Amino acid sequence: MSMDKKLSEEGADWIAEMVSEDLGGFVPAELVDLIMEFELQIRASENDPEMSHTMMTEKLIPFLEAEGVPLKEGALTPAVIGEILFWEDEFYSMAGQSRKIRS
Repeated sequence: MSMDKKLSEEGADWIAEMVSEDLGGFVPAELVDLIMEFELQIRASENDPEMSHTMMTEKLIPFLEAEGVPLKEGALTPAVIGEILFWEDEFYSMAGQSRKIRS
């Protein structure tokens, strides 16, 4: 699934805001944008557009670590990545580009 750059940026901003509100902390839009970018690469390379959030989270972690994103308690955790993926699904749905994800 691809989105134009402007819509993708709006999505990253909105998702970051929703996750920040839900979790009571700050999630930068740049992090969400990075996750969205890596997620597209992973879905394409694995030829699995319906990959579950759990599996996607596992596959995202090495990509994020390679970019120097701190992945530990008090920083970016698998639970936060899962929350970002959930709100990403919501955004895609609102943008008229719903996607089907395995549970």
